[in-house]
Amino acid sequence: MASTTTVPTPPSTTAAQSGPPPSPPPGARLLALDGLRFGAAAAVLLYHFTATSTVAEYWGASGAREFPLLNPVSRYGWLGVELFFVLSGFVILLSAHGRTVAQFTGSRVGRLFPAYWACIGATALLQALWSGGRAPTLAQTLVNLTMVQDLFDVRSVQVVFWTLLVELKFYLLVGLLLAFGELTRVKVVALALAWPLAGLAVQEAGWREAANLLAANYAPYFGVGMMLFLLRRDGLRDRLAWGGLLVTLALCAYRVLDAADAASRLQGVPVSRSVSLAVMLACVAAVWVSSSPAIVVRRPWLVATLATGGALTYPLYLVHSQFGYAVIDRLTADGVGPRVTLAVAVAACVLLAVAIHRGVERPTSTRLRRAVTQALTPGTARVRVPARALAERAG
Repeated sequence: MASTTTVPTPPSTTAAQSGPPPSPPPGARLLALDGLRFGAAAAVLLYHFTATSTVAEYWGASGAREFPLLNPVSRYGWLGVELFFVLSGFVILLSAHGRTVAQFTGSRVGRLFPAYWACIGATALLQALWSGGRAPTLAQTLVNLTMVQDLFDVRSVQVVFWTLLVELKFYLLVGLLLAFGELTRVKVVALALAWPLAGLAVQEAGWREAANLLAANYAPYFGVGMMLFLLRRDGLRDRLAWGGLLVTLALCAYRVLDAADAASRLQGVPVSRSVSLAVMLACVAAVWVSSSPAIVVRRPWLVATLATGGALTYPLYLVHSQFGYAVIDRLTADGVGPRVTLAVAVAACVLLAVAIHRGVERPTSTRLRRAVTQALTPGTARVRVPARALAERAG
């Protein structure tokens, strides 16, 4: 999951579109995108707590029965994952702007792994005290530390971990682009189109393993985010980016309609294809609006709220499922009502996310980023890079 940085500035002339990308203005952090990211995490959390078939095991009844007013909305919360992928398509290109492969890799490792490892440790402790949940073995837990456990057919210790491997595949592709120089519009459009089209081709050919390797079901969402990035960076006159956006949006529509049918089967309740499509398009529009340089947050309380939400999004996303299920399981067994139980489960997950952010991410992310960047940069192993300078470029 990517954090947001600064607003890309479109060039003043059309000719500049094919040249090096302009430098983003310092300090223009996209706080609206931080709020959108937290909203996506909240949607996924509520989906897991009130809509999935899994949670019925802990409530003792379906989410639709326990939450008749909330469930008709939360049953679409799975689209929060698709929103995350669109956001990543936009923000990761923004994060990669002007960076070397080493710097980009360092930023991603420093961003993802500290909270992820902390979540695995916390989950291992939870499973030692709770007999429910996924109950991973020690070997499965250790393999999970790599973040690529799905490649070895090892079950993830938390439900959402599968999405991180999809993100890593996107990071790898962006890193390959960086290895060949600047992120020009032609390179970005080529990746945004070639990746999802290749995934569709192998899927239609029946090559299931290749389709899974290419993350065929989710590649179009990253493509949409990349096209939105180009339109922000290079301006609305970029016909190539508009064409790429239309193609990737069409592919997303195809994917989301199919996913809606699967969601209906999974949840055991009707999940409207048209509503799913409308929500997906609204998410894309929200990314576009939230990334506008015209949106400047000035009120201190709102700045603090959005920044805090952005900071807590990733750890909350990581920990919520198993810890929330454990709270629901315990309180429901004690006879506590569903509304109070849901509130306590959400609060417990938020508090744990705060602990991971403050106790793990803050003190270790920059150090890990710096160490990885230096290790991957020839001739700089002994050069000290000021932590403040790296923090200003944090992705």
